[in-house]
Amino acid sequence: MKQLAFSSEFYFIKARDLKKLVVKEKVGADFNDDCIYLKLHHDGQVTVYAGKEKIDTAPDDDFVKTRIVYVSFPTFISFFLNIIKPIKRRFYIKSMESFRVRLADLLAAKLPRGERNAENAYQFNNRRYHLDHDEAQKCYNKLRSSIEKHGYDERFPMYVMLNRKFGCKDQLLQGHHRIGICKELNVKEVNIAFWAAPASFHFLRKFFKKRA
Repeated sequence: MKQLAFSSEFYFIKARDLKKLVVKEKVGADFNDDCIYLKLHHDGQVTVYAGKEKIDTAPDDDFVKTRIVYVSFPTFISFFLNIIKPIKRRFYIKSMESFRVRLADLLAAKLPRGERNAENAYQFNNRRYHLDHDEAQKCYNKLRSSIEKHGYDERFPMYVMLNRKFGCKDQLLQGHHRIGICKELNVKEVNIAFWAAPASFHFLRKFFKKRA
């Protein structure tokens, strides 16, 4: 039996982006009143799940406290799916929508899985994506120059994976070079899209947050 899963973090999304979304269903009043909820669907759509009135009354440039929900497997099954990565990847849900957020909020939530900078750019353990030093520096400098001149390009959102770490902690999946450069250049806002992994035991979140 499938069940509703929640992102481990709250996200502060620009109201202008939220106002473009549609409401697909109504939910009960047992949701937290201080934020809105978006639902990530298996077909990639993102819709308003609760709190539509908060979106309507928010100024376009405000950042609204938001949590993401999606339908996942029962907790016990999800826990084992997260252990076996090749199988886990088959059940990723990938959003077609992207949203403007504050960089500072992503960093405060400890979403990146380490720092990427000029010294370790594109030096991945997976040889498939590893670049030699000269090529890595060329790619990194090109990316940095583009962001410095034009700001963050909204056409290329960073991917945040909901419940990526053992099915219980949100993490940045793609965008570590961009987030590092934006931090260095003091870029205030970036674009993200939400992906989701099967959600397992949420009590584990406390363990990871203590050691983040």
